[in-house]
Amino acid sequence: MKKLLIAALFFSTFLSADIKLSNRDALVIANRIWINEGAGKHKYLVWWNKGEEFASLGVGHFIWFTKDKPMWFYHAFPNMLKFITKRGAKPPKWLNPNMSCVWNSYAEWKRAKKLNTPKMQELTTFLNNTKALQAQFMVYRLNSAYKKLINYASNAKERAKIKRVFSKLLYKSNGTIDPQGAYCLIDYTNFKGDGTLETERYQNTGWGLYQVLEHFDETNPNKFMAFANSTRYILDRLIKVSPPKRNLKRFRKGWFVRTRTYQK
Repeated sequence: MKKLLIAALFFSTFLSADIKLSNRDALVIANRIWINEGAGKHKYLVWWNKGEEFASLGVGHFIWFTKDKPMWFYHAFPNMLKFITKRGAKPPKWLNPNMSCVWNSYAEWKRAKKLNTPKMQELTTFLNNTKALQAQFMVYRLNSAYKKLINYASNAKERAKIKRVFSKLLYKSNGTIDPQGAYCLIDYTNFKGDGTLETERYQNTGWGLYQVLEHFDETNPNKFMAFANSTRYILDRLIKVSPPKRNLKRFRKGWFVRTRTYQK
């Protein structure tokens, strides 16, 4: 019991501070995420999945809404752009965090992609040159997510489990950051959100990091396998509760390939 109390105090001390990764470690994680999102290929830095209502940009495929079809998901691209601009990034003169996507539909984007228009070229180059800053944005987003997760918990028992599982994944027993754990938490938060937005629900059911940590099996001795198993359960549930017209089952194979990268 004494050992458990010491461990709890130990991890709570670490989690009271911001999670910090070196530029190198953050970039390694960002490159892994970039392989998940765009196979690590330059052409996918400015992308739009057919059947979706928004563009996906950068190493994290940050969502950028159009002016005609603002969605209810976390609007990541403007927030990312604001973050990296404050840290010295120089976007093209026509680009700012307050504007909607420069293409208003998949068809417009596809045309611009085919013609390799000046804006397409400039935006792709800008995103290619700011990968390290985009990586730090994802770390920043995880820091913000942790605080939201704790505040979102509806009772002390849930709050305690979220803290416990988060710290178990993020830290090794000696208190140093576990790179694989940091990758799991950052990637899933970037991939499916933190799970605290009430707008990101189907049939009152969420699919973000909160839900994954809530479902996490603490009896599994392999924390990474437990995390991967929990993500698969949550993603399968998302497919079941989502509107049929979104046809999310088409993404299942790719999503599960991604979850295998969480295993160790």
